[in-house]
Parts: sequence; C-alpha cells; structure tokens
Amino acid sequence: MSLNHRRRITAAALFLAVPLTLTLTACSNDQAGSTSEPMPTTVYEGSYTTAAAEDMIGNGTFTTPADADRTDVESTAEVAALMLHSWDTVGDTTQTAAAIRAIPLMSNGWATNQVEPERNGAQGEWLEPSQRQAYSAPSIVPAPTDVSQDVADDKVIRAYDVSWRWISRDGIELNATGRQIVTIYLEQHDGRWDVVGHQLQDMGR
Repeated sequence: MSLNHRRRITAAALFLAVPLTLTLTACSNDQAGSTSEPMPTTVYEGSYTTAAAEDMIGNGTFTTPADADRTDVESTAEVAALMLHSWDTVGDTTQTAAAIRAIPLMSNGWATNQVEPERNGAQGEWLEPSQRQAYSAPSIVPAPTDVSQDVADDKVIRAYDVSWRWISRDGIELNATGRQIVTIYLEQHDGRWDVVGHQLQDMGR
C-alpha cells in the first residue's frame, strides 16, 4: 500500500472520529479532572425528573401508565387501581402523590382534580414506613360487590379490594399494612379508556 493511500485512510478515520469525540467530550469530564459522573436514570413521576438508579421511586417496582393497554378497560382499571396505592415515603408526602403519577391514565377533567393537600391524611399510618424509607407493595382482587358494572358501551365501573404492605429500604420487616376498596369510573374516547373518577373507602388494616 502506498504512503499517500495510507495517509488518505488515516485522514478519513480521523474525520469520522471527530463528531464522536465531541459527543463524548460533552458528556464527560476533562480527562485531567475527576472521574465522570454516572449517567442518571430517567423516572416518570407525572413529570420528567432524573434520579440515580438506587434512588428510583419504589425501587423500580411500581406499576406505570405504560403498563396499561388503553384499548382494554380491565387493563386500564387494574393499572389505575395499583398506581393509586403505590407510594414511596422517600419522596411522597401525601397519598395524592400516587394519583398525580396516574394522571396519564385520566381524562383532562379528572386530572385537574388531583391536587396534593397540605397535610397527609394517612400521617399516622405512614410514620413507621417513613422512618424506614419504605415503599408500598399493593395487590388487588375484584371487590365482592355489585358496584362493578357496564353502564353503557363506553362507560363502565370497576371496583377492587386493594391491600398493601410496606417494604423498607434498610431490610427491617414492617408490620404496617393497609386495605381499601377503590371504585374506578371509566369512559371510552376514540377507542381509548380514560379514568374519569375514582373513590376510596378505607377498610383498615
């Protein structure tokens, strides 16, 4: 291979490497400085924020709006019921924080009603979990009532018996639990099911 040909190959390789080098430089620290910071993990919490993977809300166990098949009413209702009971005491100050994360499943009208109060209505029940930086682990079964019904082709009601336990981040087993009946009202718009209302009935521990 001739010297000129080798020079052309080397120049082409350098030309291709420049954009990559600039991109990497923009994402890392100066080589002469400290080591680069770890890349954050994006977590959806009703609005987009970033957090280190180990600090992810619910340790990455929570159901999200993306888990719902919006063309299926049962899937939408079940995901909503789980999300409404998914709390992380590290970042959540009220129960309404869970409802705010579920806003993508709601109609615009119902979404505007999701406003956090100044105080947590479950403050006493959250005391021990908060001390352990715990997050809830909810489970659902259909509520044993006649509330669930198909009102019309595009309007339904679904009720679930939701129970949850708390998982601490320090490995300490918690006895705190909870139980509620949640009634979810849904309507179909353009082939997609939206939550247009929900009610919670506390059933104690």
